[in-house]
Amino acid sequence: MNGFLRQIETGKDVGIIDADLLGGGTRHPNLALMKLSGYCKSQGCNVSLVETYEGLEKYDLVFVSKVFTFTWSPPDLAEKDNVYIGGTGFFTDGGENLPSAIEHHMPDYDLYRPYVERKISEGRSRSWYADYLDYSIGFTTRGCFRKCSFCVNKKYDHAFRHSPISEFLDTSRPYIYLWDDNFFAYPKWEEVLDE
Repeated sequence: MNGFLRQIETGKDVGIIDADLLGGGTRHPNLALMKLSGYCKSQGCNVSLVETYEGLEKYDLVFVSKVFTFTWSPPDLAEKDNVYIGGTGFFTDGGENLPSAIEHHMPDYDLYRPYVERKISEGRSRSWYADYLDYSIGFTTRGCFRKCSFCVNKKYDHAFRHSPISEFLDTSRPYIYLWDDNFFAYPKWEEVLDE
């Protein structure tokens, strides 16, 4: 997936597809896609949340991610020259890590806004979308030593510091949501809480 980084440049049209969203939705946004969107916008790209698998050829780059293996996506998706796939829904080991410039970029908290606003106007409860609207989301640590059979997070055998909270903090949002794999496995977890 990382071969795309050099293709991100001013004026490119970028489509972002959250496959889990198309598969019925979840209560959580896709953080990797939010970081990709933020990075692409910072490079001068035109970024759109795409809600269909049709017409992808009109985009210079399309990023598709899914968290869940049961979420359907077209089987030939990765064969398209402009499409890049990622996430535990495609790769049970998590696949390649995002390039550091993207992994440590401020998430684009506006990526899902038009979708969420439309759903709320159609009658969906705002509280369903609290994670999309009210929380700064990120990982301060990554990794876990447990290797539980039901968990996909087996890439690392220990917990380590990943990022400062300032990296993903949006001060206009009232809450912080830490998605750390095993926060208390990190030996200096108290320092993170102090932060």
